[in-house]
Amino acid sequence: MGAREPYVDLLRAAAILRVYLLHTLWLSWLPAVFPAIPVMFALGGCLAAASLERGGAWRAVTSRLRRLLPPLWVLAAGAVPLMLVRGWPDFRPTAVLYWLVPVANPPTSEWGGPLALALWYLRAYLWLVLLSPALWWAFRRAPRATLAALPAAALVLYLAGRPATPVGDVLWSSTAYGTCWVLGFARHTGLLYRRSALLTGVAAAGLAVAAMAWGITHRYPDELAELLWGLAFVVVLMRARPALSWWERARPLAQVVAFLNARAVTIYVWHLPVMFAAMGLLAYAGRPAEPLITLAVGTPLLAAVVLAAGWVEDLAARRRPRLVPSAPSRRVLTGST
Repeated sequence: MGAREPYVDLLRAAAILRVYLLHTLWLSWLPAVFPAIPVMFALGGCLAAASLERGGAWRAVTSRLRRLLPPLWVLAAGAVPLMLVRGWPDFRPTAVLYWLVPVANPPTSEWGGPLALALWYLRAYLWLVLLSPALWWAFRRAPRATLAALPAAALVLYLAGRPATPVGDVLWSSTAYGTCWVLGFARHTGLLYRRSALLTGVAAAGLAVAAMAWGITHRYPDELAELLWGLAFVVVLMRARPALSWWERARPLAQVVAFLNARAVTIYVWHLPVMFAAMGLLAYAGRPAEPLITLAVGTPLLAAVVLAAGWVEDLAARRRPRLVPSAPSRRVLTGST
């Protein structure tokens, strides 16, 4: 198994931090500065392509699922009983299934809504993992057609007014974020790198202009405008291959990045429940839940949860469990992940 590319780890860590800051400080301009979710899906596609190429479809899918689901199960072990104790009038036993395998958004009680507010991402990621063998097969045979088909399907769904149903959610996320996922394939195979920097810049600028034009003429927030804007960033970031010659000397930064990558799913599934808990603690203490105060209170709480539950990700990745993952000593790569 080859070493991970530092650039990919840096991007993933930056995306996790951006998601966390958006959901704690609620700064509406952050997605415009760095659209983290499209970038995270593109990185997921890049890593999935490496797994598919290295181990085949079955091993790649099971490996991705093994890393994705256990942190959700830890949250479910606390969330579902707590919602039942607090009162869940319309609870059905089948709801537990979606907390185990989120092929649809895990259902909650009215009180427990914040527990699953961000879990749509895991649902979308799960479907793309399951679809990866088929997408990889299509991409290897017709890369340009595959890259064009997914955004075209997303555009058709958007213009047709996709139904606000679980099926509609799955179709939209699989086509819209599937475009980012397949751009991750293009990075892994070098297809994007074989295009000139000028062509990449023109394509990204065209997507950005289209996003701004569509956003100006349509109600904010608009899913299509957000997708186009995110794709503009993804095209540039997936084509870039910085040398990062300084990486091995930046051990403190490498440690932080290693920690964020090794605990990425745990941080994601717990950050909103913890932030809402911090707001509840502030309200109980009679203090205003202002964003900076919530961040100051919630960050230590989240750190404690990640230290307590994050070792599950080590077991899922078949690593020795550790409270704080260490940054490995590794050669800086500029090739595939």
